[in-house]
Amino acid sequence: MMRPALRYRQSVRVIPCRAVAGDTGGIALAEQPGQSYLITAAVRPDRKSERRERGSLRPRERRVLLPLGRPPIRQGDHMYFTGDARCWRCMQRRDFPVHMEIEAEVEG
Repeated sequence: MMRPALRYRQSVRVIPCRAVAGDTGGIALAEQPGQSYLITAAVRPDRKSERRERGSLRPRERRVLLPLGRPPIRQGDHMYFTGDARCWRCMQRRDFPVHMEIEAEVEG
């Protein structure tokens, strides 16, 4: 388990997103760049997204992150990988006794 974690390690910038109410009462998620932080994680493609049915939702690119430590990331936070200009969204955070997994999907 540790060998892939060290092999695919890279730095990821996480920007928390929080709900913001507008003047008309609408609610939207807004990035809070002042609270951004860096995490180090092993980044792997998610193989589950490759096995979708033909008539199902359009397949999106997904990644599974195995971070070092336990960062305070929440569902809906945005992530930016080095060398990739796309915005990634945290879809799920899974806590296990020994490690933690973060599932990310391309936003939009």
